[in-house]
Amino acid sequence: MMKQVLKSTTALLIAGSLAMPHAVYAQGDADPQLEKAEQQERLENQAEAQKAAEKAERKAERKAERKAERQAEREAEAEKAAADAIAAQEANAETEQAVETEQQQAADANQQNADTTEATTEMTAEERKAERKAERKAERKAERQAERAADQDAAPEMDSQAQADAAAEIQTETAAASSEGEGDVTTRRIEKGDVRSSSQEFNTTANQVVEDDDDGISDLGKIAILGAGALAISQLLKNNDKVVTNSGDRAVVQGDNGLRVIKDDDILLQRPGSELRTETFNDGSTRNYVTNADGSQVVTIRAADGRVLRRTRILPDGREVTLFDDTRQVESVQVSELPTYRGDSVYYNNNVSRNDLQLAMQATQSDQIERRFSLSQIRNIDAVRRLVPEIEVDNVNFETGSSVIRPDQAQDLAALGAAMRDAIQKNPADVFLIEGHTDAVGTAGLNLALSDRRAETVALALTEYFDVPPENLVVQGYGESDLKVPTATAESANRRVAVRRITPLLN
Repeated sequence: MMKQVLKSTTALLIAGSLAMPHAVYAQGDADPQLEKAEQQERLENQAEAQKAAEKAERKAERKAERKAERQAEREAEAEKAAADAIAAQEANAETEQAVETEQQQAADANQQNADTTEATTEMTAEERKAERKAERKAERKAERQAERAADQDAAPEMDSQAQADAAAEIQTETAAASSEGEGDVTTRRIEKGDVRSSSQEFNTTANQVVEDDDDGISDLGKIAILGAGALAISQLLKNNDKVVTNSGDRAVVQGDNGLRVIKDDDILLQRPGSELRTETFNDGSTRNYVTNADGSQVVTIRAADGRVLRRTRILPDGREVTLFDDTRQVESVQVSELPTYRGDSVYYNNNVSRNDLQLAMQATQSDQIERRFSLSQIRNIDAVRRLVPEIEVDNVNFETGSSVIRPDQAQDLAALGAAMRDAIQKNPADVFLIEGHTDAVGTAGLNLALSDRRAETVALALTEYFDVPPENLVVQGYGESDLKVPTATAESANRRVAVRRITPLLN
């Protein structure tokens, strides 16, 4: 385009120079030499003009070329910059991808290491937990073994003959039984708050320790005896006796012949509205008179340790019935001379009728019982009490460590209560032994106290709900000493209560 413009300009200049002479000659004649010179000058001017035009053209061409070159360079640079940018972006992208890949690989490696470490830590924690569990188990086992070893010393296993020999050493002579006069007399009326029901837990635990009272003797060293208040247990102990546990209502004592319970055997006689008269003698023995609302009276002779020795019922019509009397002398027991034990038992549940129970109560293990036994012998010699059948109460279950019978459970005793009440109405001298038993879990002392409490609760329920006269009931706990299933582990069959009609053995 630029070249075309330059060529057009040159042509115009040449045409103008050629036209000028003709204009001059039109005005007049001219000198040929001058004309020739002018022509020559014009030609030179034309040549110079053409040369200038060509020069300008070349200059313009070079300028255009340089401009084009610069434009091309700029375009090339731009293209190169764009290419470089793209390459840089691609390189950055690759770098970023490589970095991300490397970071991801590092993160994966770290996570893998963390997972491995965590798994290792968890395994280590599980191992430590298992180790600690095993250590605690071993410690508890060692503690139980130590307790069992101590229990074996405190409550050595005694066969029936050893029990008989120990029973023969029990003293039965008391001032209350031999004296015709009165001791120190106290009287009081039994109020509702004085009486524990079968649905109430005991106020104290078997191993409760409390502060010393004003007299300097802690409640742990006392026991409540009906009519005699709280007595210091030290007054009731023999030589070498040691208190194992005391809950205030009963104490377990370790003596030369094993464990025994010190308690108030007359606790069942406490009924709201009854009048209590107590005569206390110098040797600590007592004579209690409980007068009931119907006019009947119960007279009880107790040893200083609360053990009941003699109990007599005076009925509303004035008749006097001796239920048992350990103040009378009885011959000692030779177990080998006793009838063979057959192991008869009646399992009482809701399917057992009253008639079946009455038949069971009238039975004995042998028709060859030709002697009488003291209540102490019956309570403490297995071979003696087994001469009469056992009625196992299967439908009463106690919570762990509890002595409570709920009202709905008490109703399950209806047939048993009715059968016992009927039997006593027919024979006011009938006496029933309520036995409590536990399994071997725990210490022998605590089990003995717990079993005695549970037996007491069953006796209370029979009186509360079914009007079984409490004076015709004797409560005795045996703890773990008479296991039905011989095992040291928890066994529900060993946590039981049983009833025996012991009248044939007393008379």
